[in-house]
Amino acid sequence: MVKIRKTKLTTNKARAPARQRKKTEKMLDKNGDLNNLPAQPPYYLKSYARSMWTKVVPFLNSTKVIKQPDRPLVEAFCINYQILRESYKSLAEDGVQVKIFTSLQDNTGKVVGHDFTGYKPNPAVKAIDSASVKINSLGSQLGLSPSARAELASLDIDEDDTDVQEVLKGGNDEF
Repeated sequence: MVKIRKTKLTTNKARAPARQRKKTEKMLDKNGDLNNLPAQPPYYLKSYARSMWTKVVPFLNSTKVIKQPDRPLVEAFCINYQILRESYKSLAEDGVQVKIFTSLQDNTGKVVGHDFTGYKPNPAVKAIDSASVKINSLGSQLGLSPSARAELASLDIDEDDTDVQEVLKGGNDEF
């Protein structure tokens, strides 16, 4: 089996081979014709997802690498962030385990009570785990992990001194 290495984006003459720099420059030239992501979140994103969109899109647009065709990745990132936050809220309110009850019925089928039968894991735990994995994967693809940001920083194409921490900083209840 032949392993294919992922192409790295770089224009750093000191550290990257000429073919790698040329591929990066070619990709950036082709991206130049594409539109940036809109600053306004899509109407169907709600709450935490909208908030994340407004924090992350300015940074992504400043990289000049993420463009309109990448919009589904950004939407998925924001939606999974919403899932993470809502699941955590459920976990905080209901705990790691939730109670299980069975209905008690009389001879006519009418529910006359509920009998406690035990506990089961809160489904929010699995949702948090799944959303975290997806956020990590999508974030890396979008340049939102430390290593991916370092790779994008090596492009030397952005004259703007955008501080990533400043872009992503938000209030405790939003981010």
